[in-house]
Amino acid sequence: MTFSKVALTATFLALIFMWYGNFQAARIVHDHSSGGLSNIGAYQSGVEQQYTKGVGRIHAHEANQRTRTKKTTQDAVQSVTRKATILRTTKPSVKEITPGLTPPYAYAWIIGGVHEDRFAYKGFLWTILISANLLRKLGSTADFWVYVRLSPKSKLSDLPHEDRRVLELLGIRVVLLDKPKMESFAQIVYDKFLTINMTRYKRVMFLDSDIIPMTNLDYFFHLSDPDYSLLPTLLKPNFIIATREEPCNTGMFMVEPSYDAYNQYINIVNIQKERAKTLPYPYFDFKDGWGHSFGPGDYWEGIRKKGNRWKFHASHSDQGLMYYFVKYVRKEVSIAIGNRIQNWKNCSGDLPVMESDTHGVLSKYQGNLLRLQYLCDISPEEALKRDADDNRWACTPPYNSVAHFMGNTKPWRRKFDFRRDKDDSYRQFGARYMWFKELDQLSDTLGMGLDIQRWNQKYLSLMKDELLGGKAEWQDQAYTLGIGVQNIST
Repeated sequence: MTFSKVALTATFLALIFMWYGNFQAARIVHDHSSGGLSNIGAYQSGVEQQYTKGVGRIHAHEANQRTRTKKTTQDAVQSVTRKATILRTTKPSVKEITPGLTPPYAYAWIIGGVHEDRFAYKGFLWTILISANLLRKLGSTADFWVYVRLSPKSKLSDLPHEDRRVLELLGIRVVLLDKPKMESFAQIVYDKFLTINMTRYKRVMFLDSDIIPMTNLDYFFHLSDPDYSLLPTLLKPNFIIATREEPCNTGMFMVEPSYDAYNQYINIVNIQKERAKTLPYPYFDFKDGWGHSFGPGDYWEGIRKKGNRWKFHASHSDQGLMYYFVKYVRKEVSIAIGNRIQNWKNCSGDLPVMESDTHGVLSKYQGNLLRLQYLCDISPEEALKRDADDNRWACTPPYNSVAHFMGNTKPWRRKFDFRRDKDDSYRQFGARYMWFKELDQLSDTLGMGLDIQRWNQKYLSLMKDELLGGKAEWQDQAYTLGIGVQNIST
């Protein structure tokens, strides 16, 4: 028996642990999920007044920002501060903290590994602050939520006061989840599925906490909502994004929350856990996956790869589960695959039916971009001369709607030089520059006291900690249950 076999054995036992933790968390979510959407008409009317002033007003965000005085910004922050004061002694509740109209849409993030002596989690926290601030400046009217897990090794019983203060100043509501028994990347990714239980909202978009928006992402909500009359309904209620070699990347997705959907998710995980006990090694069936075997003409599709077996990055984890859930259980999903949007619908049979497969659906509805990436501003031929790693597939929405700093491209793990060209479209240079500039402005506005000019000397060494790792390792999932992986040679 190999090391990987022992670690792999624990994978689906880890799922039931995560199921139990998320079931407990669902009770917290339920506190802010009750209630109807009777105010949708009045809400949309308000959005229409803003929208009809011209999309160009939102697109001119950066020009307006340069002319905004510091006093005006400080006045706005003071106003938010007064409103946020009542939040610090109570658990989050939509009814308590959003008097009047409640928007039908929300954004959600997760943070894990919060520890008083491990500074590196701040990079993810600051990215959430930057994202929420950019979305609001770009015209988003959605609510903001963040789910937080403290490290089990931490002595903290809540987020540090300063962290909670700045989150609340930007109108980000905090849900503190139970400390896990063990922590890992494999454990925390299942918290993403809590978005399915945020039933106070018609749509919820999840963003990884290493993503920042390059435009107002509300257009995804609007294009999926039949009640939003200003734009056509081109997307399904659930929306996922394929990348190079996998059909779903859970760094960014949109779901239609409901109690029924959340119960289906719980049921999937529970069934899979029981089934895994009956399977031989590797205890994950690469043919049946999470409960579906691909037949003739049925396959998963990434941008550059297709397959009829559940073998792609994180197929055993959140990415495989999300793909199965929205396509084969909910059967109502739009899937972005490069420049194409596939729409799948439920019919009388067991399988979903493809309703359409259309090129260039999103481009005309996406706002202007704050930064371009991957040399998308020059010809493909010139781009290949400068960068052999061809990322032209990322030059269309939804990919260029955000900057996703994966792996070691995270800004807070890299040296920073204010003298670098802020508009450089090579890979993500310009987007990383913008991350630092936005953080610098937020520090001044919110009184965070960061010295961004001396980033390399003061912070860089503190941000190198991996915290939870970079992907859902089999070994991580074993340790999630506190199972020591034996040291067995091959």
